[in-house]
Amino acid sequence: MKRLISMLRDRMWPRIGISGATLVRTCTVVLVLALAVTITSWFLEFSARRTPFEPVRPVTAGDSAPRTQAADVAPIAFLFGAVPGADGSDIKLVGVIAQGLAGKGVALLAVDGRPPLALRAGEEIAAGVTLAEVRADRVVVSRSGAIQEIRMLAKPAPEGIVRVR
Repeated sequence: MKRLISMLRDRMWPRIGISGATLVRTCTVVLVLALAVTITSWFLEFSARRTPFEPVRPVTAGDSAPRTQAADVAPIAFLFGAVPGADGSDIKLVGVIAQGLAGKGVALLAVDGRPPLALRAGEEIAAGVTLAEVRADRVVVSRSGAIQEIRMLAKPAPEGIVRVR
């Protein structure tokens, strides 16, 4: 076998006119270039912006209907046998300390007629009920994925205090 390989090498190399070391270097350069081209094509493929399947439609400025309304699931829950007050369904917003526009802060909530508790955004109010966001005049509560807004009741200002907007 060695003899056959050496015979082929002796007959083939002189015809090509390239030494063994030069052939190895040439193959290495060709493979490195192929790798660079492959990596470049992958980069261009994955970084290309995709066009949306649906054309983008502008919303008119005069349309005042909100697109995302909080769903009140309490009437539907009562149809399926839910009991008010059993799972934190009676939540009253007593006060808020909102922290910017990010929805963070502390809310003072009275749950099922109990004394008010101070809860941070992200904490659990009752089983399956989480305080999702705290806003200046309302809180957003997540009930097992369903979103509900609870607004603070507006109290009249004490005598002598004028509200400025």
